[in-house]
Amino acid sequence: MAARRHHHPFFEVLIGRVGRRARTATLLLFLGGVAGCASASHATPGPADPSTGSAETASAQPAPAVFTAEQAQRGQRVFSTVCSVCHGRNEFRGPIFAFTWMAEPVGHLFEHISTNMPQDRPGSLSAEEYAAIVAYFLQLNGRQAGDSELPADAELLGRRRW
Repeated sequence: MAARRHHHPFFEVLIGRVGRRARTATLLLFLGGVAGCASASHATPGPADPSTGSAETASAQPAPAVFTAEQAQRGQRVFSTVCSVCHGRNEFRGPIFAFTWMAEPVGHLFEHISTNMPQDRPGSLSAEEYAAIVAYFLQLNGRQAGDSELPADAELLGRRRW
């Protein structure tokens, strides 16, 4: 059996504290490293933007969605005649709507409604009607109309933000 070393009580306290401090410091360094890794950007630039050939442009944030006032009015008419049978307009504005959809590109909502709505006839509206409904939702959420229509194309809308 190994002999136990006896240290002065001062050294026992010091060794105990250093041990605890060393363990705490190691844990903090480990957690700091994990947090640093989690917050580091691992995104790689996307493919070059075909319009400019620049990878930097392709990896930039999506452009704001632009729609016309007339397009939003058409969307309101379609919503009133088709969508309002099941939905109220308040479902498409406010904090719950923002939390659910506005962190995503506009194209995600366009794709969802164009493939799932109306519930009894999914995909039965034209792509232009679905785009007009999305323009109406943009207007409901305080976005100002512009001088060009929101495209009726999920891929293009995937590059547009709220």
